[in-house]
Amino acid sequence: MDLLELLQTITREAYDASQPTDLQIGTVVKAPPDDELEIRISETMAPLKSAVLYLAEPVIEKKLPLLKHRHKFPHTHVGVHGPTQPPTPSEYTEYSTLSEVSSGDVQTEDIKGWEDGKVLPLSKDGKYIILNRALEVGDKVLLLRVQSGQKFIVLSRVFGGDN
Repeated sequence: MDLLELLQTITREAYDASQPTDLQIGTVVKAPPDDELEIRISETMAPLKSAVLYLAEPVIEKKLPLLKHRHKFPHTHVGVHGPTQPPTPSEYTEYSTLSEVSSGDVQTEDIKGWEDGKVLPLSKDGKYIILNRALEVGDKVLLLRVQSGQKFIVLSRVFGGDN
Protein backbone atom coordinates (compact mmCIF):
# COMPACT_ATOMS: atom_id res chain seq x y z
CA MET A 1 0.00 0.00 0.00
CA ASP A 2 1.56 3.29 -1.05
CA LEU A 3 1.24 6.59 0.79
CA LEU A 4 -1.65 7.91 -1.34
CA GLU A 5 -3.77 4.79 -0.74
CA LEU A 6 -3.02 4.97 2.98
CA LEU A 7 -4.10 8.62 3.14
CA GLN A 8 -7.30 7.83 1.21
CA THR A 9 -8.10 4.97 3.59
CA ILE A 10 -7.52 7.17 6.65
CA THR A 11 -9.69 9.94 5.15
CA ARG A 12 -12.51 7.51 4.31
CA GLU A 13 -12.42 5.97 7.80
CA ALA A 14 -12.45 9.41 9.44
CA TYR A 15 -15.41 10.45 7.27
CA ASP A 16 -17.32 7.26 8.12
CA ALA A 17 -16.57 7.74 11.81
CA SER A 18 -18.03 11.26 11.74
CA GLN A 19 -21.36 9.81 10.55
CA PRO A 20 -22.07 6.93 12.94
CA THR A 21 -25.18 5.79 11.11
CA ASP A 22 -26.35 5.47 7.55
CA LEU A 23 -29.76 6.79 8.62
CA GLN A 24 -30.19 10.55 8.50
CA ILE A 25 -33.07 12.90 9.17
CA GLY A 26 -33.56 15.62 6.59
CA THR A 27 -35.94 18.46 5.92
CA VAL A 28 -37.59 19.11 2.57
CA VAL A 29 -36.57 22.63 1.50
CA LYS A 30 -37.99 22.55 -2.04
CA ALA A 31 -40.70 20.32 -3.47
CA PRO A 32 -42.55 19.74 -6.73
CA PRO A 33 -44.58 20.94 -8.53
CA ASP A 34 -43.04 24.41 -8.05
CA ASP A 35 -39.41 23.30 -7.70
CA GLU A 36 -37.18 20.27 -8.04
CA LEU A 37 -37.04 18.23 -4.82
CA GLU A 38 -34.28 19.26 -2.39
CA ILE A 39 -33.64 17.94 1.11
CA ARG A 40 -31.27 19.48 3.67
CA ILE A 41 -29.58 17.16 6.18
CA SER A 42 -27.12 19.69 7.60
CA GLU A 43 -26.77 23.46 7.68
CA THR A 44 -23.12 23.06 6.67
CA MET A 45 -23.92 21.02 3.53
CA ALA A 46 -25.67 22.06 0.37
CA PRO A 47 -29.16 20.52 0.04
CA LEU A 48 -29.40 17.11 -1.61
CA LYS A 49 -30.86 17.44 -5.11
CA SER A 50 -33.33 15.04 -6.71
CA ALA A 51 -30.55 13.53 -8.85
CA VAL A 52 -29.09 11.82 -5.75
CA LEU A 53 -32.45 10.96 -4.12
CA TYR A 54 -34.39 7.75 -4.56
CA LEU A 55 -37.98 7.95 -3.29
CA ALA A 56 -39.49 4.95 -1.54
CA GLU A 57 -43.20 4.17 -1.94
CA PRO A 58 -44.42 5.85 1.29
CA VAL A 59 -43.28 9.32 0.14
CA ILE A 60 -44.68 9.17 -3.39
CA GLU A 61 -48.12 10.65 -3.92
CA LYS A 62 -50.74 7.96 -4.24
CA LYS A 63 -54.40 8.76 -4.78
CA LEU A 64 -57.56 6.96 -5.81
CA PRO A 65 -60.37 8.49 -7.82
CA LEU A 66 -63.39 9.20 -5.66
CA LEU A 67 -66.48 7.92 -7.39
CA LYS A 68 -70.02 8.43 -6.29
CA HIS A 69 -71.20 4.94 -5.41
CA ARG A 70 -74.81 4.52 -6.38
CA HIS A 71 -76.63 1.22 -6.64
CA LYS A 72 -80.22 0.35 -7.24
CA PHE A 73 -81.24 -2.53 -5.01
CA PRO A 74 -81.53 -5.39 -5.63
CA HIS A 75 -79.03 -5.73 -8.44
CA THR A 76 -76.43 -8.10 -9.87
CA HIS A 77 -72.88 -7.64 -11.15
CA VAL A 78 -71.47 -9.38 -14.21
CA GLY A 79 -67.95 -10.73 -13.72
CA VAL A 80 -65.58 -13.08 -15.48
CA HIS A 81 -67.42 -16.06 -13.99
CA GLY A 82 -70.87 -14.82 -14.98
CA PRO A 83 -73.46 -12.73 -13.15
CA THR A 84 -73.61 -12.64 -9.38
CA GLN A 85 -76.73 -13.75 -7.59
CA PRO A 86 -79.01 -11.12 -6.11
CA PRO A 87 -78.41 -10.68 -2.37
CA THR A 88 -80.52 -12.59 0.12
CA PRO A 89 -82.63 -10.73 2.68
CA SER A 90 -80.01 -11.37 5.40
CA GLU A 91 -77.42 -9.47 3.31
CA TYR A 92 -79.42 -6.24 3.46
CA THR A 93 -77.83 -5.18 6.72
CA GLU A 94 -77.85 -1.42 6.10
CA TYR A 95 -81.61 -1.23 5.55
CA SER A 96 -84.35 -1.76 8.06
CA THR A 97 -86.53 -3.95 5.86
CA LEU A 98 -86.18 -5.88 2.64
CA SER A 99 -89.19 -4.05 1.21
CA GLU A 100 -87.24 -0.81 1.59
CA VAL A 101 -84.50 -2.31 -0.61
CA SER A 102 -86.79 -4.17 -3.00
CA SER A 103 -88.53 -0.96 -3.92
CA GLY A 104 -85.43 0.03 -5.94
CA ASP A 105 -83.97 2.55 -3.49
CA VAL A 106 -80.63 4.06 -4.41
CA GLN A 107 -77.58 3.84 -2.17
CA THR A 108 -76.44 7.44 -1.77
CA GLU A 109 -73.58 7.10 0.72
CA ASP A 110 -70.25 8.13 -0.81
CA ILE A 111 -67.29 5.77 -0.64
CA LYS A 112 -64.70 6.82 1.95
CA GLY A 113 -61.19 5.56 2.56
CA TRP A 114 -60.25 4.75 6.16
CA GLU A 115 -56.91 4.33 7.87
CA ASP A 116 -56.32 3.88 11.59
CA GLY A 117 -59.94 4.77 12.33
CA LYS A 118 -59.78 8.09 10.45
CA VAL A 119 -61.22 9.06 7.07
CA LEU A 120 -58.43 9.58 4.54
CA PRO A 121 -58.21 13.17 3.24
CA LEU A 122 -59.55 14.25 -0.13
CA SER A 123 -57.67 16.20 -2.79
CA LYS A 124 -58.41 19.93 -2.98
CA ASP A 125 -60.70 19.35 -5.95
CA GLY A 126 -62.56 16.62 -4.02
CA LYS A 127 -62.06 14.05 -6.79
CA TYR A 128 -59.46 11.81 -5.12
CA ILE A 129 -58.79 10.04 -1.83
CA ILE A 130 -55.18 10.75 -0.86
CA LEU A 131 -53.47 7.55 0.30
CA ASN A 132 -49.98 9.10 0.40
CA ARG A 133 -49.49 12.80 -0.10
CA ALA A 134 -46.51 14.15 -2.00
CA LEU A 135 -43.58 15.56 -0.05
CA GLU A 136 -44.05 19.18 0.97
CA VAL A 137 -41.64 21.89 2.12
CA GLY A 138 -41.00 21.47 5.85
CA ASP A 139 -41.58 17.70 5.94
CA LYS A 140 -39.05 15.77 8.02
CA VAL A 141 -37.88 12.63 6.23
CA LEU A 142 -35.84 9.55 7.08
CA LEU A 143 -32.98 9.02 4.63
CA LEU A 144 -30.76 5.99 4.14
CA ARG A 145 -27.27 6.94 2.99
CA VAL A 146 -25.93 4.61 0.27
CA GLN A 147 -22.87 4.49 -1.99
CA SER A 148 -20.71 6.19 0.67
CA GLY A 149 -23.05 9.15 0.84
CA GLN A 150 -23.29 9.67 -2.91
CA LYS A 151 -26.98 8.66 -3.02
CA PHE A 152 -29.82 8.68 -0.50
CA ILE A 153 -33.06 6.71 -0.28
CA VAL A 154 -35.96 8.72 1.14
CA LEU A 155 -37.67 6.04 3.25
CA SER A 156 -40.56 7.85 4.93
CA ARG A 157 -41.79 10.94 6.69
CA VAL A 158 -40.75 11.34 10.32
CA PHE A 159 -43.00 12.73 13.03
CA GLY A 160 -42.07 13.85 16.52
CA GLY A 161 -38.62 14.20 18.01
CA ASP A 162 -36.82 17.49 18.38
CA ASN A 163 -35.73 17.90 14.74
